[in-house]
Amino acid sequence: MATDLPPSSPPLVLLFGPLDPTGAAHLMADSISCARLGCHALSVVTSLHVQDTISCEQLQLVPPEHLYDQMRCLLEDMPISAIKAGPLYSAEAASVLAQVAADYTAIPLVLQLQSLQDHMLADHDIDTDDVMDAIFQLVLPQTDLVVADSTLLEQLQNSGHLPEQDDVFQAVLDLGANQLLSATTANGTEPARYQLLGQDGTRQHWPLQAIPHRLHDTDSTLSVAIAAGLAQAKPMNRAITDAIGFTESSAERHFQAGMGKLILNQTL
Repeated sequence: MATDLPPSSPPLVLLFGPLDPTGAAHLMADSISCARLGCHALSVVTSLHVQDTISCEQLQLVPPEHLYDQMRCLLEDMPISAIKAGPLYSAEAASVLAQVAADYTAIPLVLQLQSLQDHMLADHDIDTDDVMDAIFQLVLPQTDLVVADSTLLEQLQNSGHLPEQDDVFQAVLDLGANQLLSATTANGTEPARYQLLGQDGTRQHWPLQAIPHRLHDTDSTLSVAIAAGLAQAKPMNRAITDAIGFTESSAERHFQAGMGKLILNQTL
């Protein structure tokens, strides 16, 4: 049974996701974010990437029984204050996450939703449709906040994963997610912005700064920064406000480590 932390100890954030060896995103980058934001990161490695800063060539999935055992070990040993999960590459990983989240409903769960590339999963005979269906049916009802940009949500709706309705954001909420944070693109009447929507009718907006071209995915940093804020007992809107500021500041200090995408600099 998990014991309480001494008052001087940092809040604990459990990361459930893949290992990117470049340190640009996911477990390695998220651990740095947690430390910068005053939290201590724990991790459950769901897959191992073989990649550089240009692209991911292949990945190795961790067996679901290992995911379940490792997650239980950490949760039963330490008082975890928030969970950041994603991206998820298998229906089995989604099932494990949903099972454990259902048993620890007091721990806020932030889910980073990301598109799946068929070529990355081809060697594992995984149907991306099955993965997305498992995420939507099993994980979303357990999720406190889903982070996904509007373009991805529209793609998922066009592919049949989200219900056909005029409001794609409401479609996500209808599947059980408590709240959704989505980056929207500028159109003729509205600027680009972050939009928060909730089951309780919550609607809040934040301005979205333009990010440098070829910058690595920022949703990973945004998601874990929100989880860190929730772990520190911040209200959701305050956690999001602080996370946006942290993400944009890290993006402004980007650097070129290899021949591919730019990396957010979270070391300063």
